[in-house]
Amino acid sequence: GCGASGDVVKFVMEMESVSFYDAVKILADKVGLQLPEVKLDPQYAQKKEHGDILKQLMRDAARYYRNNLLDEKKGKDAREYLHNRGLDDEIAKRYGLGLSLDNESMVGYMRRKGYSLKDLEECGLVGNAQRPYDAFANRIIVPIMDSMSNVIAFGGRIYHGEKDVAKYKNSTNTTLFDKGRTIYGINFIKRDKKMNGVAYKELILVEGYMDVISLGASGIKNAVACMGTALTDGQARELSHMTENLYVCYDGDGAGKKATIRNVDILAKFVQNVRVISLDEGKDPDETVREGGAEAFLKKQKEALPVIEYKLKLCADANDLGSVNGRAKYVQSALKVLKTIDNRAEREVYMDVVSKMSGVSVATLTDEAGMIRPAKIEQPKENDEEKIAKNLRASRFVLNRIVKGEKYVDLSKIKTEWLENDLHRQVFEWAKTMPEHTDMVKTMFSVFGYDNEEISNILNINMKFADNIREADYFNDCVLMLANEFVSKRLEQVKNGYNELSDPEAKRASIAEISRLQKILKSKDINDKL
Repeated sequence: GCGASGDVVKFVMEMESVSFYDAVKILADKVGLQLPEVKLDPQYAQKKEHGDILKQLMRDAARYYRNNLLDEKKGKDAREYLHNRGLDDEIAKRYGLGLSLDNESMVGYMRRKGYSLKDLEECGLVGNAQRPYDAFANRIIVPIMDSMSNVIAFGGRIYHGEKDVAKYKNSTNTTLFDKGRTIYGINFIKRDKKMNGVAYKELILVEGYMDVISLGASGIKNAVACMGTALTDGQARELSHMTENLYVCYDGDGAGKKATIRNVDILAKFVQNVRVISLDEGKDPDETVREGGAEAFLKKQKEALPVIEYKLKLCADANDLGSVNGRAKYVQSALKVLKTIDNRAEREVYMDVVSKMSGVSVATLTDEAGMIRPAKIEQPKENDEEKIAKNLRASRFVLNRIVKGEKYVDLSKIKTEWLENDLHRQVFEWAKTMPEHTDMVKTMFSVFGYDNEEISNILNINMKFADNIREADYFNDCVLMLANEFVSKRLEQVKNGYNELSDPEAKRASIAEISRLQKILKSKDINDKL
């Protein structure tokens, strides 16, 4: 290779918004090295080729929609609608806005370009009732792009004021698009830095792409969206790589406030400084800038509160501080917020705030705080996407240490099926065949491909440990977690199948298997899982 460490490659990937292979090429060019020819694993090569076809398909679809909007006659009504919302042609160009004309035109165009219905359906572009139709028919189109500006999904919005039709329609998860891992607008933030030298000191997190676009039209171009309010750890981590200062601005209704409370705790685990922008009741960022311009929104941003202050404000707003009962309820809810603060000095500062709001002395509040059970930050119930992300991280770490040849690794204590996905299982099986002392890190890319992003994810793990013992313990914990997840899935399958059994003997065998799997699951000995 060109002698570049994983950290340097990762840095170039982030700064230049390029793939792993392109980052390696950039570094190789700088030192005058030529990359070797790559012989890809056949299965990976086939998968990559299919992925490239789907990416080109999405580019062509986005270009088709874009040309419809630009068409003098076909796009006239849609352009007028956008102009009336304050979205001029330059903004439509920046965000790649387009137009779906009807049910059939896009399907016919893409078929004539040689794309199969199967691929169109796989990308979420086509619905198939009695005959194939454009899933975003008669809507203004918003391309959803990944951090490297690949079109991976679409959003659509009605513009004729149709009734009994959903205002927005968005792609569901597809081969290219994972809602829980996508942040709309990140590519524009990176592009502004790369092309225009604009490095934003802070980012604004909003609910949807129309909020991002409307803010952009008003001149506020540092907004991004997580495609709804269900934030994942992975999205929070990616945001932390982009900024140390994040403003959260969800809609000013009840649902928006609940989502804010839920997500700021996730964000605070990763992002250094998180503040909350409170909009007027029932307003969203789009309405705020359309009615009052950028000035109205920036005024709200200046008034943004740190997370704890925001929570305390909600406690105050929810209670009548003019009544004794209201103040008592306020104190109880406010103290629960304060119990989540680890820093004693910070807690005492906010204790003084609560004292002034409630009229209760700091001494009394301190005594009362001691009677409240230590409060856990209320975390949202782990959803399937978060669980998958956790297993994926564990699987990557295990493979990372295997290919780096760590002495504490015992391959006989790991089963192939425990690994998270097909590629991970292939890597594990390949690693088992490698002779001892083989430099698997160097060999790996020639087998699985230099531009394989998941391989780079595996190799770029850079966790620090106090010593080898702690690292080995963490490795073993990851293996145990993967094993337990595999057993849990098997247990769920057996339980689900039990109700379909009619034969008494088969039912007894099923109960015995359930009991056996439950015992295995409870055991902390990896040997019991093998």
